[in-house]
Order: sequence, then C-alpha cells, then structure tokens
Amino acid sequence: MHNQWLAFYVSSHGFGHMTRCLATIEEFLETTDHLIYLASGTYQNSFARFYLKRFGDRIVFKDLCTEVGLVNKQNSLQVDIPQLKQELNDFMAGWDMAVAEEVAFLSDLPVACVISDISVIGIQVGERLGVRNIGIANFTWCEQYEHLGLSETLIARFREVYAKLDLLIEYDLMLPTHDLDVPRKQVGFICRRFDSDRIAAIKKQYGPSIFITCGKSANLDTIQVDNYEGTIFATSGINITATANATVVHLPVETFDTHNYLAASDTIIAKAGWGTISEALLSKRNLVLIEREGVLEDTENIEELKRRGVAVSIKESNLARIDMQAINELIAENIVRENLDAYHNAMGDIIREL
Repeated sequence: MHNQWLAFYVSSHGFGHMTRCLATIEEFLETTDHLIYLASGTYQNSFARFYLKRFGDRIVFKDLCTEVGLVNKQNSLQVDIPQLKQELNDFMAGWDMAVAEEVAFLSDLPVACVISDISVIGIQVGERLGVRNIGIANFTWCEQYEHLGLSETLIARFREVYAKLDLLIEYDLMLPTHDLDVPRKQVGFICRRFDSDRIAAIKKQYGPSIFITCGKSANLDTIQVDNYEGTIFATSGINITATANATVVHLPVETFDTHNYLAASDTIIAKAGWGTISEALLSKRNLVLIEREGVLEDTENIEELKRRGVAVSIKESNLARIDMQAINELIAENIVRENLDAYHNAMGDIIREL
C-alpha cells in the first residue's frame, strides 16, 4: 500500500506562515511515514527545500502563488491599497485554473488531508478532492481586508471559500472571525525546535546580541541603532548601521535557523507577525513590536501582548533611529518575566488534530 500524502498549501505572503508550517511538516516527517506535498511561493519554497533537504524525496514541492496577502509601499511597512486591489483582482481571476491544475495532479496520489495556512487555493483543492480539509491560522483575510476598506464583494468570495473548511485550527492570538460557521479548535503557539547547543555556540561567538527583523518580505531604508555595545543580528531587507561599539551581522536569506539566532539574543525588535512573536515568546526573549498603522493583525497582536505584559511596542517612525537605552528602560518598566513562563510549544496539540 502506498504511503499517504499530506498536502500543505502555505501562504506565499511573507515568511512566517512557512516557518510555522515547517515546524509541523518536520514533526510529521520525523514521527510518521507520511509523504508531503508542499505548495507555496517560489521564495518561500526555496527556503523550505533547504530546510527539509535531509528528508529527500519524501517531499514534492510546487512553486505556486497561493495568496496575495498584503502589499507594502516601497521602503515601508504600510499597505499599498491600490496595488493590493490590483493584485487581488489578478489573483482571483486565476483561481479556477490554478485549482483545476492542482486537482489534476493530486488526483493520482493517495492524499489523506489538505492543510491550508490559510490559502484559498488549498481550501478549494481540498474540497474538490473530497478529502479532509483543514485550515490552520491566526486570522483569515476577511478581517484584514475589511479593516482596509476593501469591497464586500471581494471579501465575500474569500468568506465563501473559508466556509468549505472541515476544521479551522486557531492559534493563540486568533483574530475574531465574522460569519464563518465551521468547526474550530484552539491551540497555543508553535515554532521550529530550538537547538540549545547551536544557541550556546552563537552566544559564545557573538556575545550579547539583539535581533532585528521586519520580515523577509520587507525592504526598508537604513535603521540606525544607538547606545548599544554588542552584536546586532538583522534579517534580509534591512540595512542596519550602528555606533562603533556594536557589530552588525546581516543574516543571509538562506540562513535556515534564524530562530536559533533569535533565541540567542537578549531582545527582539520585530514586525508584529505571528511567527516571530511565537519564536520570541517560546524562547522567553524581550519582545519589542513595531506598530504598523492600518494593519489589523499587527495592531491586535500588539494590544493583546502588551495587556499580557510580555511585549512593548514602538512606532514605525522610530525605526530611523533606535535608542537601545530607551528601549531597555521601556522593557524594564513593562515586561513581566514571570508571564513568559506560561508559554510552551503546542506542537503536540497540532499533530493530534491533524
């Protein structure tokens, strides 16, 4: 009998959707004999191919635009609404063809389940195949697009697709969803497993450090860091400058274990995406989140985490010059160390549901 396949459709918006799905895929490959079909953007899959290369031919990759998500203005974290509308219209016009091609390919495989984070392409494929159709997310695009004032006609098409789910697994910080009547299950935070030996080696090599990331899809102008002596790790898309006593290390886009560099750092300064938040909380690091006006997910995440006493925030305009002395004072006044102890990796809960 052929081993069964799990088909993952991962958002091609940003990078956090892929990293958290990699944690789940890695667990499946290590603990079961399932085979994996992984469809996502070319950029996201290039990272996944490297990260999962030790599993060889147990994975089939498909480079596919699975989602538009949000579109930022150049050199900004602000949403470019006119461009977003154009790209969404183009994307939606190609839904039927993309779904038909996926169904034609997967119909020849013993697919047990389709898992979407939170791709409308994957959900439609799951329904057409007639297999268990699971979504896993901390939001749907309906709420995000409503908040941005996009048309109800457009949003209704997304809502119609989400309604096809057999189960929606909701991560911690899930945004409230309206008019979506599907079975749900709540879980906590997950991320790729930390390597304690690797973290210790990073600390030994680089000493005290901070970690700055605006997501691998960001492309910002220069950020100046003042009043800091140590190492500054920065992900791709960010140009960091600092005073003479600091060393800036730009992590290449192909760095497969950025989560270990994050966990080795004392403080994380990041866009308020779910994946980075999860890694920071599970590694119990100081978390400074960047406020992005107009982005519902970021605003809700920041407000809730500040309420819990596990994060602080700064405005995007403050990125031009980051004063670490002021940041450390803000952390000391507002982050409650004991509250971080409440978080553990909920991977077991995810695997049981899938």
